[in-house]
Amino acid sequence: MLIVVAGLVLTSTASADVRTEARRHFRRGMQLIESGEVDAGIRELELAYETLPHPNVLYNIGRAYTETGRYEEALEYFERYLDADPPDREEVEGFVTALRARMRETEPSQVDPEPRPDPQPDEGGIDTDEIEAIEASATQIETMAEATQSQSLRERAARLRALAERLRRGEALPDTVVDPDTPTPDPTTTRDPELALGEERREVFEEEVVSASRFAESPLDAPNSTHIITRQDIRLTGITNISELLRRVAAVEVATHAPGHSDVSIRGLNRRQSNKVLFLVDGRSVRLDFLAAPWVQMLPFGVEDIERIEVIRGPAAAVYGADAFSGIVNIILRNPGQGESYIRASGGNANTGRVVASISGRQDRFSFRLSGGYERTDHYARIVDPTRVDATVASIVDDPNEALERTFFNGEARLDLGRGFVVRAGSAISFGGGAVAGVSRLRQVAVQDALFSQSHLTITTPWGLGLRTYWNRTNLEVDLWDQRPGSIDTRGDLETDIVDTELSFNRDVELGIDQNIAIGVGHRFKTVTWNWLDDQNTEQHFFAYLQDALQLHRTLRLTLSLRLDRHPLLDRVQLSPRGSLVFRFIEGNALRLTAGTAFRSPSFVESYLDFENTTPARGVTAYGRGNRNLDPERILSFELGYANQSTDYFALEVNAYYNLVFDEIQLSAVDTFRLRDVGTGDAGYIEDVAAYPVGELRFNNDDATFRQIGAELGVRVFPVDGLDVYANYAFHDTEPVDEADFQDDPVRARDERTSKHKVNLGLQYRAPFGLDLSADLHWVSDQLWVEQVTDLQRGVRFEAFPLEAYVMVNARIGLRLLDDQLELGVTGTNLTFQKIRQHPFGQPVDTRIVGSAAFRW
Repeated sequence: MLIVVAGLVLTSTASADVRTEARRHFRRGMQLIESGEVDAGIRELELAYETLPHPNVLYNIGRAYTETGRYEEALEYFERYLDADPPDREEVEGFVTALRARMRETEPSQVDPEPRPDPQPDEGGIDTDEIEAIEASATQIETMAEATQSQSLRERAARLRALAERLRRGEALPDTVVDPDTPTPDPTTTRDPELALGEERREVFEEEVVSASRFAESPLDAPNSTHIITRQDIRLTGITNISELLRRVAAVEVATHAPGHSDVSIRGLNRRQSNKVLFLVDGRSVRLDFLAAPWVQMLPFGVEDIERIEVIRGPAAAVYGADAFSGIVNIILRNPGQGESYIRASGGNANTGRVVASISGRQDRFSFRLSGGYERTDHYARIVDPTRVDATVASIVDDPNEALERTFFNGEARLDLGRGFVVRAGSAISFGGGAVAGVSRLRQVAVQDALFSQSHLTITTPWGLGLRTYWNRTNLEVDLWDQRPGSIDTRGDLETDIVDTELSFNRDVELGIDQNIAIGVGHRFKTVTWNWLDDQNTEQHFFAYLQDALQLHRTLRLTLSLRLDRHPLLDRVQLSPRGSLVFRFIEGNALRLTAGTAFRSPSFVESYLDFENTTPARGVTAYGRGNRNLDPERILSFELGYANQSTDYFALEVNAYYNLVFDEIQLSAVDTFRLRDVGTGDAGYIEDVAAYPVGELRFNNDDATFRQIGAELGVRVFPVDGLDVYANYAFHDTEPVDEADFQDDPVRARDERTSKHKVNLGLQYRAPFGLDLSADLHWVSDQLWVEQVTDLQRGVRFEAFPLEAYVMVNARIGLRLLDDQLELGVTGTNLTFQKIRQHPFGQPVDTRIVGSAAFRW
């Protein structure tokens, strides 16, 4: 059996893709070939490939031609298949060699004055090199068979050895073969047993996700509810902001503070500098560990290089550890050498401009991608009124109108060493600056001279053993945006390095039942130098995980996961278990029950903060202090889900969950200094900032336990080719288990920062003459944020800020020309033309219109 990539991972349970149309043609083609209508079936497969290219379609066409004895056509498609650098290259190359040999055997005799001598061993009209290549392929397949304990591979190797032996003896090969178990001849029966291939690739366009369990599986089998934003979704929306793309996903909350900063939350617990969702790029964390949050807008690549974005809803610490608290966003980039090269430029109002370019290529077993770009845009509103005489913008800001400016470069290469050994490496860097939301009583914070880079190396082997290491480096200069004359100097310079190394094993095995086993161990090194912290701080983290996905029955799958994390500031090893049972009771339908826990480890700021806050009064400050004795935040989650993907015209998902959240970390402990304390200890005069402190704010664990209940409903329909329509609804409610926990602070008990109701509607239309239309509508109900404000007597207090419900509409119209090489488009965001505030302290979001042009080759 050939080992071929099982399917193209390009779909979603809540948004549509050309995959659906390609799958229709593919299934119809395979049915026609089975019924003996080979030519008609091949035409359908070619339509599937034209709709959405995938190398496995070429494999199936080549197989169909081989089984009907049309070897020249088969050879063409197998060579095109090999151009895609498939994982089973060696075996297919061996088959192609055998196919060429078979073609020579069946060629009609040429008019030759010299009669051809009888074939002798090792001659027989077949080159010795070709015979040796067949034998080498057999050896490689035998090695793979022993590693995987695959009986089908052993049989394939035996057939290749038999073929090589017959060719060495110069024996003629039979023209046809009839399976003795088959009562009547079948037009698709293979003519030559030595050219027999494995089974067809039946699941070419089926849905797959890799983030839920660290291996490719159907969303119907995944232990968590999933959503995939596809490459086509990204192209048709025209949106280049990753956070804005996530807005279409049920139960995902997006709060835009400024054009350069948005926070993303999943299933509640919204906050500024959101730290409950783990962002990954190709499985590598891009979390800024000093804040425990990502800066998504500064990631060093363009959305044009994204293959898909997988969103996993629900705790996933069992396989990803700390910080995969309420979900994961895994941004998966296109493989080096995959897809076209391109250049794209866009511009619009508010001095918005962007240009990106990418070159991708492949030479034999080596492939690469080089890309880079630049973008900038202005604020939605001025952060500081220029007419104010009591304040100026941060001194580190060159242009106070500029909300985001970044330049990025990304290079990645892949080398296939043969026999299943692959090396992949790359490096990316993004530098620039902008405005981001602060924490606690800090509003907008200015960031300049920011640099984020990630370098990585991954080695995979045919035995399932893999090694991955990557290095994240971040440098930046930060200051409070609102600077009053004579106020405390709050400028901070930060440098941080993170090195992550993981050794893993993942493969399918059969130990009585089919199962997938994943084992991993790793280490994470962190160091931060920042004058907002008490000192240079270094941490060493260790982890290990084990997961087993057991196919108990063809309709029943059990996934058990457990991870152990050792954090240097926590008293004990953190255990994160998860269990999931999936019942596929009807074809295309699945019922899922999942239970698990997760935790979030304290960030550097929460552990080591030592910062003098400014206050409205000159010469007065309030300490911000970290806490090295924090417990991790914890969540216990139960989820019940149902998914229906039984047809190519309709898909449905329903999820319900119940969570308990413990020990949430807040900057909420307030220690107000008394008059008699002034001049002594921490309450003494601080010469460095020329101010007296009025109190101290310290991070601590909340005593309250919160319960969360929620549900999600998503549906999509594909009534005709080219038209995809989706809709989803999410309900969420967070309440303290015991209201008495807030009797001393009733304001905090009113906090309802996650909308109870959220609705997304959208459609995409792709006309055959090149017209593209896309529209998305988002509605969220009102919110009530409880935030900290300055209090000259206590240092800080909590205050409630209501936020009205809002509607946001984004849309795009595009035109594809020159056989889709040239693409023109106009994208509009917030087309209700209302000023929408998505956080009480955020800028009111305005309307942006951007035109773009892209050329691909």
